[in-house]
Amino acid sequence: MKNSTPKVIILLLYLGSFFIFSCSKQLLDIKNQTYKSYNRDSEKGYTVSFELINTEIIPKSIVINGIVQNISLANKTGKNYQVNVIAQTNIIHNYQVKLEKKENGIYFEKDSKLFFQAVKFKLIKD
Repeated sequence: MKNSTPKVIILLLYLGSFFIFSCSKQLLDIKNQTYKSYNRDSEKGYTVSFELINTEIIPKSIVINGIVQNISLANKTGKNYQVNVIAQTNIIHNYQVKLEKKENGIYFEKDSKLFFQAVKFKLIKD
């Protein structure tokens, strides 16, 4: 009887690598993802911009440097989004900054489920 252990190991390695690569695929096709800091009128934060190719997926909120900001339809122009992520403000009475221990990224909704995708935003320096 032949020893089939090497074949089983090769098959398991193949299936494992296929699973890893298929799961690592990005759910959102995001382009031109940038952010820059702002400091104006007693308010500090970040202006985050990105282009979302798949218009069927709805971005719900953005995480930048540990701060979470909701995304509204007013932030959308075509396939482009521009969101002001407020870090500190004296303009909005009783405003509470939402913090989260998560890497930079976007929460989005697909099929009535909420997902998070990490995004490497490029810092633009003025």
